[in-house]
Amino acid sequence: MKTFARSLSQLMPDWVVLPPELIETFDWMEDQGWLVTRGTATPDAHSLRIYPAQHHHHPVASHLAFGGTTLPYTEHWATPDPAIDNRIAEIAEISGDGGRAAIWLDDDGKQWFVHLGHDSVGVITDDPLVLLQFFAMGYPEPGYLPQTDVTPVQAFLDYHGVETLADFGPDEQPLLPTEFQEFLKERFALTLPATAADLGIAAFPEYADTSTKDPFAQWINSVTPEPSEADLAYELELMRTVESLDIQDDDSTDAIMSKIGSLFKSKD
Repeated sequence: MKTFARSLSQLMPDWVVLPPELIETFDWMEDQGWLVTRGTATPDAHSLRIYPAQHHHHPVASHLAFGGTTLPYTEHWATPDPAIDNRIAEIAEISGDGGRAAIWLDDDGKQWFVHLGHDSVGVITDDPLVLLQFFAMGYPEPGYLPQTDVTPVQAFLDYHGVETLADFGPDEQPLLPTEFQEFLKERFALTLPATAADLGIAAFPEYADTSTKDPFAQWINSVTPEPSEADLAYELELMRTVESLDIQDDDSTDAIMSKIGSLFKSKD
């Protein structure tokens, strides 16, 4: 077990058993030079990318990096709950808005790999090899995948709102983690299916979906406290603020930043 796997283990509750397939994969990635260490090199400052170093910040690479955290899941609750936090161990960032993959301990003592997104939540799989296959497929944001029955290329087109790859230049084409894919094929004899649905991964339900049969989503719904009046007032004010910006789908980055900047000018 090399640096990253040891660091991740230190951040996890005692019940977590990192599958040997994950440890071996982490060690291989580290041997490739894909380990990134920030600042003081504390356990939460280590992350593993799924691309060679020259592609770590590529604009059309899959947004995925393995890494743990010292921040508990319920930290944003009015009253954090250590008992809930002890059931969730984060292992990767899988979307640009901070969506995470985690290991969850269910009521029967079984470990699941789960998704904790900004708007959605749910089980990914209980099989570490399926998790690795899913992460190696190259979806733009595995944690932001409204449908799992689409290919990574189609998800890329949908993500950018275009019809074909011909709409992009040579340097704007999807960048698949081919080295990662080859490792999984050679070491575990894993081939990649066309879609995540082919791996048995269902679309992740939204937090507000009380009719879902997803066990992790059901558990999250059951343990999450009702919002306070202050929480509801804050959410309402936030929605009004966002609406006032009038951000359009075809706004440029500069236009969006200008609108956001106007909020601060209005408070001066």
